[in-house]
Amino acid sequence: MPSRVLQNGDILPNVNKILIIRVDGVGDLLNSTPAISLLRENYPSAEITVLARPLNAPVLIANPDVDRVIIFARDGEHRGIKARLQFYRELRRERFQLVVAMQTAMWSHLVAFLSGASYRLGRYQKRFRSTLTHAWHGKYPKGETHEVDRNLELVRLICKGEGTRQMKFHLLPDEIDNAKAYLESSGIRFDTSLIGIHPGGSSFDKRWPEERYAELADRLARQYNATILLLRGPGEAALTHNIQQSMQSNAIVHAPETIRELGALLSCCNLVVCNDSGPMHLAAALDVPMVAIFGPTDHVAWHPLSENASIVRRDMPCWPCSAHKCKIGWECTKKLPVESVWDATTTTIETREK
Repeated sequence: MPSRVLQNGDILPNVNKILIIRVDGVGDLLNSTPAISLLRENYPSAEITVLARPLNAPVLIANPDVDRVIIFARDGEHRGIKARLQFYRELRRERFQLVVAMQTAMWSHLVAFLSGASYRLGRYQKRFRSTLTHAWHGKYPKGETHEVDRNLELVRLICKGEGTRQMKFHLLPDEIDNAKAYLESSGIRFDTSLIGIHPGGSSFDKRWPEERYAELADRLARQYNATILLLRGPGEAALTHNIQQSMQSNAIVHAPETIRELGALLSCCNLVVCNDSGPMHLAAALDVPMVAIFGPTDHVAWHPLSENASIVRRDMPCWPCSAHKCKIGWECTKKLPVESVWDATTTTIETREK
């Protein structure tokens, strides 16, 4: 069946089981939650399952729009041809009627086809796009459309209504209690300002230099008598260690064991400063006051979607660019001055205090 160009609101009949493919990053999945909500609104009796990866799947815990999560562990139990084929067979036995390839990738299109679903919705890009039965045709030039709006535009082809742009990430009461207990055991009083700094990122080009984070943290500690909570992800111990060593003031360094523990700690902060990253989107979904540092990434498409968030970036004549092939050493990130980030943080703090 060739792919069709649909008009908005073309509700599909006899859809009782839906699979959404999103096996990429934490931010990618969070920015898909508004589109998942619109699917739930339009297919209220359908079972909605999300195909995720071990890294991003936990953000869907307690999400009322998602009934099930299937984990695809590319580098774990599903590694190798035999395990991969078995996974495809098990997915086909689920008998999904609709698969939404929300992640635009060759593999997503292939999985949608192998699932045997009658309806396969995706964007008409990448290889295996001809296997889609329903497709969004078009392109998104850089600097024009947010990822949340891209996902909503895709599912509106089979949904009525506009939907909401609000991302969903629900913390459980005990997760918040555990975060507060950790902070209390670390000597943090709740009548002081707690500023969380997460200096990590998925790639080198997104990371603001360590020494600048250290300078910013010292200034925040002095100016606002703030407690600095340095948070790190897997493989980032050296990163936070170097920042702490460069600081003149004290900082509490912590490595959350799970993405949900990280979210709970972020929710306790009065302000979060971070790079363009998954934790940035977590803080945005929780509506925590935040300053996000952007480098070569398309900030229009990926800025934190929260009224309490602001971004800092160094405008460059070479933007939009191909970040991983930078010929000038990622000056947009590496030469972003401390003063620019300081101004954004002080504005955020003082606006909140009014």
